[in-house]
Amino acid sequence: MTRIRILLADDHAVLQAGLEAMLNAEGDMQVIGTAGDGHAAVRQAALLQPDVILLDINMPGINGLDALEQIRQQAPASRVLILTMHDDAHYLRQAMAAGAAGYVLKQSAGKELLTAIRTVAQGGVYLHPVHARLLATPD
Repeated sequence: MTRIRILLADDHAVLQAGLEAMLNAEGDMQVIGTAGDGHAAVRQAALLQPDVILLDINMPGINGLDALEQIRQQAPASRVLILTMHDDAHYLRQAMAAGAAGYVLKQSAGKELLTAIRTVAQGGVYLHPVHARLLATPD
């Protein structure tokens, strides 16, 4: 079975370690790299060419949304899944316009995150129904 190769980009070391342990415990997932700031996320994405990148919005250096634009150029086959605390239509719209394949809130991580990773790895788009409604509603 082919494993989904994942890059974790988040500046919170404890969260990053917990996510790495959770994802590596899944038989079909493998964390192949981590990044603690936006610049490192872009570098790691270019170097590793992961299947899925979990990308936080708030990070030192360059934020996740600016990093996302660079990642799309450096690793065009990688699917970017935003993992954030921001339950905000503005960030959601920016992320999707910049090429994110999905948007998951940190507080709903767990089973939802695993589903989101598998969905985007297979070429789909993942949005919680609330976020799908936000995108469908004009500003």
